[in-house]
Amino acid sequence: MSVEITWVAHSTVEVRNAQGLCLVIDPWYSKSPVAKAAAPEHPGFALVTHDHWDHVQDVPAFAKSGAKIVTQPETLARLSREEGVAEDAFLTMNLGGTRRLADGVEVTMIPALHTSRSGLASGYIVKVDGFTFAHLGDTALFSDLGLYGEMYAIDLAMVPIGDHFTMGPGAAARAVTYLGARLALPLHYGTFPALVPTAEPFVEALRRERQGAECWVPEIGGRRTF
Repeated sequence: MSVEITWVAHSTVEVRNAQGLCLVIDPWYSKSPVAKAAAPEHPGFALVTHDHWDHVQDVPAFAKSGAKIVTQPETLARLSREEGVAEDAFLTMNLGGTRRLADGVEVTMIPALHTSRSGLASGYIVKVDGFTFAHLGDTALFSDLGLYGEMYAIDLAMVPIGDHFTMGPGAAARAVTYLGARLALPLHYGTFPALVPTAEPFVEALRRERQGAECWVPEIGGRRTF
């Protein structure tokens, strides 16, 4: 198993497997106030958690580059109608569904408690060559996350911690416990003044909440191989 994960910034995460497949969740590179990296030249897939601008900003550019956009039918319709994204660029799915994207790569769309311009807010459980992670998108805390923790052996939980628009650090730490993950990557903080500025409150909350859990807090653009 060799899976490389990069925190681009905000909620944008790049995932690469040993075969070079690149999967990006919530692509936002252009006009981001914090992202330092350019978008990958040949992304294979872009997974959209929900239709807010800070999560779909670069979907049209990704589609033009040849990436397949994984999202719900209603978001497909909105992006096609208003952004001119060709419908054949999309792979649609919906809450509870699972799609096999490539050999060893499988995604399951799970609910999130949040709003969305089109469709419903979601998260993903992703399996890549035996490594399983959950990206919760933007969400409030809800106890049904515990069901996914029972159903899946989740190696890494990617959770929003910024408060104001999503759950805050304490609730995010409880979400990691519900998911049963021993490793957590905080997302959606420090981008705007309204958000929690650093990951430190989450690190402390996770230490209190889940004994033995590790918090991975990379610099923007930081990566790790599993």
